[in-house]
Amino acid sequence: MRPYRFGPLLLLAACGDPSHGPATASAGITASASDGASTSDWDTGEPTPTTSAGSVTASTETTTSATTADETTGTTGTSEPASGTSATDTSGDTGASDATTAVATTGTSDGTSSTSTGDGTTGEPCPIGQDGCPCGQDDLCGPGLECDAGLCGPPAPPECGDGVVEGSEQCDDGNKIPGDGCEDDCTPTPAADPCGFASDGVWLEIDYTGAFTSTNPDWTYSPTPGWGEAEWAPQGESWPEVWDIWQNVQVTQDQIGKVAIVDGNGALQIMFGIGGLTYDYATVCVQGRSYSVGSSVTFTVQNQLNDCGGVGMMANDWSIHSTGVDLGTCIVDNNEFQGLRIFASGGSGALSLTRLRFTLHGAVY
Repeated sequence: MRPYRFGPLLLLAACGDPSHGPATASAGITASASDGASTSDWDTGEPTPTTSAGSVTASTETTTSATTADETTGTTGTSEPASGTSATDTSGDTGASDATTAVATTGTSDGTSSTSTGDGTTGEPCPIGQDGCPCGQDDLCGPGLECDAGLCGPPAPPECGDGVVEGSEQCDDGNKIPGDGCEDDCTPTPAADPCGFASDGVWLEIDYTGAFTSTNPDWTYSPTPGWGEAEWAPQGESWPEVWDIWQNVQVTQDQIGKVAIVDGNGALQIMFGIGGLTYDYATVCVQGRSYSVGSSVTFTVQNQLNDCGGVGMMANDWSIHSTGVDLGTCIVDNNEFQGLRIFASGGSGALSLTRLRFTLHGAVY
C-alpha cells in the first residue's frame, strides 16, 4: 500500500487551485459556475451541462440538445408554449382563449349529476329530478315539477282553448265558445235542464216540493262564480223574492207531490234585478201538470216590465211534465227591478206548479 501516491491530488481537490479561483466538487458531481459555464468532469475531461446558479445536477457522459417549443417534454405529455404566449392564444397575449368553454352534464350512480367543463373542472352536483336538474328515468321529476327538454322545472300555466287538457282544466275543445260541451273556462257545459235548455249562463230555480206557502219556495242558483243570490236581488233588496199577486195561490198535496196551485184567480211573480249584466237569450223551464183530471192547461210567462213573454202547455195525467218557454230578449239588460210572472191562461185554467227555472244564457257581467 502506498499511502502518499494521491496525496497532492487530494490536497489540490480539497483546497482548490489558487490560479483558477475557488470551486467545489466531488467524484462524479460538478458545481455550476455563476456565469452558466460548465466545468469538466475529472474522469472524462468533457464539459458537463449545468443548471442555473446555485443548483446541482448529476453529470452525464453525453450532452442533450435544447428542447424546442414544439417538442414534447415527456413530463406532462404536452407541448410547452413559447415564452410570452399561451397554448390557445396565438396573438401574443398571455390570457386564455376567448372561445366559450363547453359544459357537459354527467349522471352518477348515487342519483346526482355533475357538470364538467372543457378545462377539466367539475361543478356542484345537480340532484336528478330536482328543479333545473336532469330528468330521471322515464322523464320523472320531483313533486310539482315536469320534464321539459331533459330538465325538470315548474309546469307551464295551462291555456284554455288550445285543445290540450292540462293543469286544472277539466276539458279543452280548442275554442272558447260557451254551451258547446266545454265552456270558456275549460269546465264541462252543465247538463241540460229538464226542458232541454242548456244549463249555461246564470239561472235561478224555485221549488215547491218542500214548501208550505206560495211565497216561500226553496231557492237554487247556478254555481256561477260572481253571480248568486245577492246579484239576483231586485233594487233595494238582498235577495230575489216571490210575490203572490192576488194572495190566492195555495200550496197543497197533488197526485205528483206538493205543488202550488196557480189558477185563474192567482198569479206568481219572481222579483229580480240584473244590474250590470247582459245576456244572449232567456228561457223558462216549468215542471208540473194540469190540475184538472179532464184537460190540459195553457200558461203564460212574461216580464211585467214590458209585457214581453211566451206561452206553454201542460198535460193532465198524473206525472210531472216539463215544458220550456223561450223568452228571447224579453228580459231588459242591466235593469235592477223586473218581475217574471206566471199564470194560467187557457185550457183547464189551473196549473199544478212543481218547479220553475229561469235562465239567462250567455250572460256577461
